[in-house]
Amino acid sequence: MRSMRFRVFARTRGRLAALGAALVLAAAGVGVAGPATVAAAADAPPMGTVFNEPTGDAAAQNAIRDRIRALIAAADEGSTIRMALYHLWDRTVAQDLVTAHQDRAVRVQVVLDESSVSTTGIDPAPYNTLKAALGTDIESTSYVKLCAAGRSCLSTGSGGINHNKFLLFSSVGGGAAQQVVVQTSSNLTPSNYSRFWNSAVVVGGNTALYTAYGDYFVKLGRQNRAAWSYTYANAGDYKVYFFPRAGTTASTDTVVNTLDNVECVWTDSAGSHRSVIRAAMLKITRQAVADKLRAKAAEGCTVDLVYSETDTGTWNALHGQTRLATRCYQHDHDADPATPNRIVHSKNMMIDGKYAGSVTRLVFTGSHNWSGPALRDNDESMVRITTGSVYDAFLANFTRVRAAAAPGTADNVAACR
Repeated sequence: MRSMRFRVFARTRGRLAALGAALVLAAAGVGVAGPATVAAAADAPPMGTVFNEPTGDAAAQNAIRDRIRALIAAADEGSTIRMALYHLWDRTVAQDLVTAHQDRAVRVQVVLDESSVSTTGIDPAPYNTLKAALGTDIESTSYVKLCAAGRSCLSTGSGGINHNKFLLFSSVGGGAAQQVVVQTSSNLTPSNYSRFWNSAVVVGGNTALYTAYGDYFVKLGRQNRAAWSYTYANAGDYKVYFFPRAGTTASTDTVVNTLDNVECVWTDSAGSHRSVIRAAMLKITRQAVADKLRAKAAEGCTVDLVYSETDTGTWNALHGQTRLATRCYQHDHDADPATPNRIVHSKNMMIDGKYAGSVTRLVFTGSHNWSGPALRDNDESMVRITTGSVYDAFLANFTRVRAAAAPGTADNVAACR
């Protein structure tokens, strides 16, 4: 008599379902195998914000990586994981994805920038592991796909990269969380854990947000550049923007348009107020953004920036203006030029003040640097969040990054310019 396999869920609902099925089969005279042979998904990890801190211990450095690994381990049998990423150089995470696929029939779909494989000196094993287990056919339910060499998946130009850093989980923890979006600034590479300050936000149960990311993910894999156009979507406390965006002037710069919405000084029954713009940003090399930040400071906004890279034009625009403070983070903390510096790799902006006519607090986060390619050439995602607890968490993280920044205000050095 043939045996049957049953998955025994860790949760009561799953145990009762398995028991009920066994009783039905027993009544029909069908034998039942003993221990379950399909691994159960782990419990769902927390939703919300998570930040890595390279100045902390191993747990602090790996906080984002560990949350992603926990979500992969919690992906339910038959569910779907989607990942769009610039660089995946982590063997353990690649194996986590394969294990979910093989042990729990999770559909795993991954889109990577081609440089995740071709960069000189990197470990090709993570990609090869995924390729062997998933294949490369995007018409299949599981696959790993590379953008074309030397260009992004969607830009009609000849350059660009797939710089995205997001994951989607259809169901985790036995259905405890569904339609989960992870938007992070972190690649899955060792230096992103141990040397770079990064941020992430994990959102569950927002159908509009999950659907918008999912639609964009499908377009990335298809690489139909002729059909692509800049897209955004509203989703309650969230608004997400997907790049690249065509155009040549500041009027089609999403960040410039955002800053135009900030009213720097206003008066109400409680008195006079001043808006505050804070940013922790890897690259500020888009002149229109730097000029707009300077203009906002001149209008009366307080502007507080922690950055790691500018160029001559943007550095000059961001200095010599009242109420505009800059701190560079390019720290060779181990005095070894062969190892990466500690930097701020986040792409976060916080606005506390009057925005689009309302007094509010906003967070913008994602993969989008304030650079020219991030706007016009790269595949990027950026999300605006109005949830108060998210703002508080990002502000606390900004305060820690600001305090750690080195050389800090002494940023008139080649590494910062």
